Amino acid sequence: MNQKAQEWAESYFSRLDKVIEELRHHDLVSQVNVIKYPGATEEELADVETQVYERQLENSEDYDAQAPDEPFAFNPFIREFYKRSNGLHISWHSVLFPEAEIEEDPDGEIPIAKDDDDFKEGWISILSAECLATQQGFYLYGEPQETDLGESVRSNGGTLNYIDGFNYYNDACMILENGNHEIVFGDDHSASYDSPHECDFVIYMEYALATFFSVSCRSKKLRFSDKKTIYPKLKKMVQSQDYSDLAIVLKNCKHTDIDSVIAYGYKKKGHEYVQEDHREGLPESLQERLGLLIK
Repeated sequence: MNQKAQEWAESYFSRLDKVIEELRHHDLVSQVNVIKYPGATEEELADVETQVYERQLENSEDYDAQAPDEPFAFNPFIREFYKRSNGLHISWHSVLFPEAEIEEDPDGEIPIAKDDDDFKEGWISILSAECLATQQGFYLYGEPQETDLGESVRSNGGTLNYIDGFNYYNDACMILENGNHEIVFGDDHSASYDSPHECDFVIYMEYALATFFSVSCRSKKLRFSDKKTIYPKLKKMVQSQDYSDLAIVLKNCKHTDIDSVIAYGYKKKGHEYVQEDHREGLPESLQERLGLLIK
C-alpha cells in the first residue's frame, strides 16, 4: 500500500464533496449532476491490468517492438482513486440556460458529453478501470489508436485510451505504459492528440477540481496564467510523482471560482447558446449578477 497515494485519494474525495456542495448552493448554478460508483476491488483492478498487459503484448508483436519489461500495473494514485469510485461523473450548468435533463446512467454507462451538452460550463466523466482498459461500455466519436500519436504509442508497445469524455469535440486520453501514465489532450473529435505540457492523473484531477470541472479550461490543455513558470514544474511532478507543490501551482490557474468559470464558459462557447427570452425571465437580482460577469 502506498500511503501517499492513499492519503491523496481520501483527501481528494473529501474536497470533492465540498466542491459539489459549493456548486449546489451557488446562486448562479442551475443544475448539478453527480454520479459516483462503487469502488473497484483489488481483484477487479488486477484483472483490468492483465487486459492492458495483453494488449501491450499484442501491440509489441504487431509493431515488432520490445515487449514491456514487466506486466502492466496502474500507478498507486490511480489505483487508490478507483478503489473509492470506479469512475466519476460530474456536470453542471449555470442559470444562463434552461434547466437540462438530469444526467443518469440507466444502462450502467457513464454519461459522455454530446454536442447538445456544449453549453454546460462543467463536465468530467472519468471512465471506470475496465472501460479505460477495454474502451468499451461508452461511446465517443473517434479512434485515438488510429491517430499519429496513437500509432506512435502502439509502435512502442503501449496503448492510447480515452480516460475522460468531458466534451464532444475535445477529450482526454491516457497513455497506458508502465510507470506514470501520461494524459494527453484530444482535438477535433479525437482526430489528433497533443501534449503541450506534462500532465498525469493527479495533476489532471486536481486541476479539474480547482476549476470546478470547467470544460473550457481543460480543452486542448490545462490553462495557466504563467506557462513559462508552470510547465517546468508540471514536468518535474510527473517525473517524480511528488505533488507537494501542486497546490501552489494551481493558484496560477486562470479560473478558480465559480463566477469566473461561468464568465469564461460564456466567452468561449456559452454566448452561442444563450436564449435571451430565458435570460430576461430570470429574477432581477440574477440578471444584475450576470450583467457584472458577462459583457
